[in-house]
Amino acid sequence: MLALLVVMAPASGAMSASEDGGLLLPSGLWVAGDVTARTTVPRHGPTTFEVDDASLLARWEPTARLALFTELRFEDLVRVVEGAGASTSAADVALERAYAEVLLTPSLTVRLGKVFTPFGLWNVIRRAPLTWTVERPAATEEMFPEHATGLSVLHQTTWRGWSLDATTYGPVQDEVALRHSEERGWLVGGRAAAGRGVGTFFGSVGLNAAAFRGWDEAPWTTATGIDAELGLAGHQITGELTFRIPGDGRRTAHGLYLQDVIPLAPLGTLARELYGVLRLEYFQPGRGGAAVGQLVGLFWRPLPRLILRADYVFSTRALERLEPGFRASVSVLL
Repeated sequence: MLALLVVMAPASGAMSASEDGGLLLPSGLWVAGDVTARTTVPRHGPTTFEVDDASLLARWEPTARLALFTELRFEDLVRVVEGAGASTSAADVALERAYAEVLLTPSLTVRLGKVFTPFGLWNVIRRAPLTWTVERPAATEEMFPEHATGLSVLHQTTWRGWSLDATTYGPVQDEVALRHSEERGWLVGGRAAAGRGVGTFFGSVGLNAAAFRGWDEAPWTTATGIDAELGLAGHQITGELTFRIPGDGRRTAHGLYLQDVIPLAPLGTLARELYGVLRLEYFQPGRGGAAVGQLVGLFWRPLPRLILRADYVFSTRALERLEPGFRASVSVLL
């Protein structure tokens, strides 16, 4: 298995910290991990505390053109519900990512294995310590398969000051799993994005499309979307619009969000990595009425390996993916 191949790479000698966190071994093997605990205080319902996200990552580059990467994720390790006590019955482990990456040319890369589906902005960075908020936008969850297994081809180039990226992937969904797989079936898709930077300004736009169905299902469900990212005067503004169109004639689900990350402390202060987050959302599920939500949050990194986040979500109606209430989390990078 690719995961075992990466972990069993030679690891003799002293270890050192890499620039991106984790440990870099003399053999070229990079290992890292993180664990996140979160609490949720919904407007209606019991308060919960969870240790629900722990990851172990490893990357090994035996040659300049070949890299092996794997990520194991431990889910729902501990869950404490107000009035019901603690439980570990839902604990699970998943092979989150595992792929071999080959650099064919300076602009063309091939990945073979399991990756985060390159659809939009949020899904490819959705590890808890890397996201600005505790709660992910409703328009990015369960609208398309979150993993793609098989072959991914990435092309990156520049043209007259523009950065151009294109990715295709397939042919199946979350095929590789250790204990369970909620997504099983065929999947094909692609993404194209263009971006440009001028001074401190940067902007990009991406187009996404995917088609998928279960092994024994005849109709194909399609997902399409557009996303944008803008960096200006210290702000990071992102947005995504996604449509999910079932092949069986059921109602289309669609949603969008617009998020602004605002620096709150000047550079040179102890709290320089303190940010405010504002997000506006709209989500129309496949059944029931639509909801409009707003999120107000804080992101603080007081130490290089410690990340604190707190969000409060307002919503015109309670949906499973857009539930009003308070959430907070603590992430530790190992």
